[in-house]
Amino acid sequence: MNNLELPIDLHHVDAFVETADGLHMQVDYHIALGHVTIATSMDEDGTGVARLILNQRVLAEQEFVNGKVTTESTAVGALTDEEAHLLVASVYQVWDHDAVIKVLAETRGLLCSLAAGISGLGIAAGAFAGCELATTGLGTAACVSLGTGLGKQTGAIVHDKCQNAQN
Repeated sequence: MNNLELPIDLHHVDAFVETADGLHMQVDYHIALGHVTIATSMDEDGTGVARLILNQRVLAEQEFVNGKVTTESTAVGALTDEEAHLLVASVYQVWDHDAVIKVLAETRGLLCSLAAGISGLGIAAGAFAGCELATTGLGTAACVSLGTGLGKQTGAIVHDKCQNAQN
C-alpha cells in the first residue's frame, strides 16, 4: 500500500463529467507507459460500463445494470510487474490531482462509487498480476486474496478522496 503512495509523474491530466442523459466521466493522463484513460458511461437507469484503458487497450472493465456491477474483467496480467505497479500507482494517485479534484467538486452522487469501483478493480488486478509474477510458490488463492483485499482498501480510499473533493 505504501508503494502506491510513492510519487510518480502524471502528465497532461484532464478530467470531465457530463450528467445530461445519464453520467459520463473521463479522466485522461500520461505516465511513462503511455496514455491512461479511466472512463465511465451510464444511462439514467444505471446501465453502463466503466473502463481502465492504457494506450487504447482495455485493462479493466465493469459493466452495470440498474447501477449494480454485473460483470468484471481484467487484462492487467499482460503487463510486467513494474508496469502493473506504475499503472496501479497512477490510478491510486490521479484522484489527488488538481484537475480531477476540481471536476469532482462540481459533481454529486454515484460518481464516487464508480470511481472507487473501477479504481479498486484496476488495483486488485494489478496486485494479483504482480503477486503471481513475484511469488510462484505462494499460489493463486493467496494472490487473489491479496489483490481483492488491496482493491477493496484502495477503492474505499478513492471513494473517500472523491467524497472529500465534493464537500
